[in-house]
Amino acid sequence: MTGVLYASLAGVGFGVFQAVNRRANQQLDVYRAVFIVQATAATALLLWVVAAEDLTLLASAPPVSFLFYAGAGLVHFFAGWTCLSLSQQKAGAAVTGAVAGSAPLLGAVLAALVLGEPLTLTMLAGLLLVVGGLAALSLRGGGGLSLRSVPWFALATALTWAASPLFIRWGLEGLDSPLLGVTIGIISSTVAYGAMLGATRSRRTGGPISKAAWRWVLTGGALVSFCIAVQWKAFDIVAVAVGVTLNQLAVPTVIIAAPLLVGGARERPSPPLLGGAAAVLAGSLLVVLSGT
Repeated sequence: MTGVLYASLAGVGFGVFQAVNRRANQQLDVYRAVFIVQATAATALLLWVVAAEDLTLLASAPPVSFLFYAGAGLVHFFAGWTCLSLSQQKAGAAVTGAVAGSAPLLGAVLAALVLGEPLTLTMLAGLLLVVGGLAALSLRGGGGLSLRSVPWFALATALTWAASPLFIRWGLEGLDSPLLGVTIGIISSTVAYGAMLGATRSRRTGGPISKAAWRWVLTGGALVSFCIAVQWKAFDIVAVAVGVTLNQLAVPTVIIAAPLLVGGARERPSPPLLGGAAAVLAGSLLVVLSGT
């Protein structure tokens, strides 16, 4: 029961984080907001692993494990969180959260293609549900289905979040500590993001960061670091499939939280949004539950 509670907290927390992150990038440009959120989360996770993890594992780990974890961080945090924020600005937090909920299903498909894991009829049925959900979400504006209406950045977010477990799987072969791994990943991503911001500083415009913006981005960083730590704590207690399933509580949570924290017509629940989110969630859960 404790593991179920941890996984449920992580799922709800990730949903609230997506709404908080949307509010943060209303106050600040996407790239600085993502960097500050990452830096805050990296600091919190570093303190967590120093206090709770066996750091001697680092000395015996092969260098390739560090590279794989760094790759996971660049894919999941650098690319994924940037696409998340860009999608939230373009499509809204609720639509983005719904599409990002397809990550477990897409991860199962990628694992089948890259790692040779079985691609079952259940996965294919789930994929069809997700495609139908994406079509419904694309119709939310009432302008008809077209390539321009597809939430591409949201789909890119789901793809990056689906791909990062491949790197984590490879990293675990030499360093069997997911929390150490995710900490290495987010620190690597934060350093890379800082370098990118420094290199492009002369080409970007942006005023000073307001106190309100600082509050939202720091809250987002602290919240997501807590969710990551609780998520992996749950994975130590319950089956990964159960944990991933409960993490999908993020989808209904962001749909509820976004209108409250963000406001605006774009975040209001509508039949295409609710129907599309339900199809995406059902497709992902179908795959995850089939493995329990």
